[in-house]
Amino acid sequence: MILPPIQPDNPVMVYVAEHGMHARLVLPMDQRRLIQYAYGDWKYYALNQQDWENTIAASLIPTQGALGRREFNHLAELQQVSQQERATLLGFAVAGADAIQLLQALNQRFDHQIHTRVQNLRTGLTLVQDEQDYTLFHNSNHELVMWLKALGCRVRGFVLWANFDLWTDYLDWWSNIRSHFLR
Repeated sequence: MILPPIQPDNPVMVYVAEHGMHARLVLPMDQRRLIQYAYGDWKYYALNQQDWENTIAASLIPTQGALGRREFNHLAELQQVSQQERATLLGFAVAGADAIQLLQALNQRFDHQIHTRVQNLRTGLTLVQDEQDYTLFHNSNHELVMWLKALGCRVRGFVLWANFDLWTDYLDWWSNIRSHFLR
């Protein structure tokens, strides 16, 4: 369960795209363009080596991590691709400064390993090897939770598998509490 920040400063919209077992974060690059970031196991996720040996290795032992990204020209393109890929798209507002800071950190992390770049046609992502190992207890969803926390979100629940929901009732509840006490 994602609990977005309440009344963020200079808000911008970000999105979580759930792609089955993996979830991705989409951040604004400027007024129109968006960039999607994802994390996974290098062999399984980046190279599509999804045989039983690599599946078990990615699940049970620390393996080479992969950081992926994909750019979109506008929100309509993200929505269309998400629909084609049968991804669930959750959108919410965060502080603009937090989004910029996280985007800069992810871009730097990606660019640092650009010499390992591969294009995955199946996922549409360009991926690089990441310095963070991929493990059962630090998988794509754990990484996404870290990114969400950097955006001022709180995350509740079991995150081993992607099953994120947006708790919008929380925002309504908090607004009602604040208005009651700030009269």
